[in-house]
Amino acid sequence: MIIERMEFRLKFGHAKEAIDIRKKILDEFKKHKKPPKMRLLTDLTAPSYTLILELELRNMIDMGFKNYQWMTTENVAELYRQFVPLCDSSSRTLYTLEAQS
Repeated sequence: MIIERMEFRLKFGHAKEAIDIRKKILDEFKKHKKPPKMRLLTDLTAPSYTLILELELRNMIDMGFKNYQWMTTENVAELYRQFVPLCDSSSRTLYTLEAQS
């Protein structure tokens, strides 16, 4: 299993708007057949205005399919265009899940 973790540093004062847009994007993905398990996290003790999106993917093929859905779903593309100006920076990390209880 692969965990895709995307961390977004939001602009001051725009967290609520950014979270709302990300929730709408997640809702769009839920409409697809076999959507990945997704989590949206916000900071409690980390640097302020941090938003993290985690997706659980079975393999790299699922990641490619997810990326295809992302690029070809017009609602998602429009929501993403609204989200980008609310961010100062972002990073993406891919993890291999070695064990789970």
